[in-house]
Amino acid sequence: MDTPTRECCALTDCPWCGRTDLVCHYCDGRGRWSPERPVTDGNGMITWARAEEQCRMCAGTGKEHRHLPLD
Repeated sequence: MDTPTRECCALTDCPWCGRTDLVCHYCDGRGRWSPERPVTDGNGMITWARAEEQCRMCAGTGKEHRHLPLD
């Protein structure tokens, strides 16, 4: 499933969305990632499975959104 990246996140006047020089280091700029999530089988055994979803760290924009101030 290949979903195009969004233009910007939900923040008004986001200083990160206007930049094109840094891609999100969680999804490598694709806007989608594959984190692991716990899955329980019928016997109660917990295993980990990959989940394909929109990147939560960049809101699917593919652009870096750090919590640190801009330099």
